[in-house]
Amino acid sequence: MDESQKTLQRLERLRQLNTDRNWTNTNLYRLLFKEDLYIVAYERIKSAPGNFTPGSDKKTIDGFSLDTIHEIIQEMRTEQFQFQPVRTVYLPKPNGKKRKLGIPSTRDKIVQEVIRMILEGIYESPYGPYFHETSHGFRPNRSCHTALREIRGKWHATNWFLEGDISACFDAGRPFGCQMTRL
Repeated sequence: MDESQKTLQRLERLRQLNTDRNWTNTNLYRLLFKEDLYIVAYERIKSAPGNFTPGSDKKTIDGFSLDTIHEIIQEMRTEQFQFQPVRTVYLPKPNGKKRKLGIPSTRDKIVQEVIRMILEGIYESPYGPYFHETSHGFRPNRSCHTALREIRGKWHATNWFLEGDISACFDAGRPFGCQMTRL
């Protein structure tokens, strides 16, 4: 069996073991030394919109290589890897304001995807996820659209929802940046 199959089997085993809430994960950091996880991460994000936008290091994903993966793994082994500052851009919003967007370097995107894969293996196991079934934020195959479908299907008498943006809590001078949303 080749190394990539072993690593992917280890992720699958992680999914199975984490169905037991008493299970304690050990040596997860060593997964960050597995070349094939970085290759899978690259394959997953290479076609995503915006990935040819240069990051803070002015590089794009088309310049990513096995040599870069080996450099990252060496930095992980020696605990020298550090995430770089993101490049900040401001995108116009329909209301005339601007939305702040941080664009990480390609290296950081790949490492973030590897970490996401590991954490998803632990917390999103098909054998029993940690999160409640009604949790939709930042989960695979879930979004604000699936949340709205659930609301429309189960909460027939609800006409209004209160939406709060804690990160913009003090920006607009109103509590929690709240706004009313009519369904």
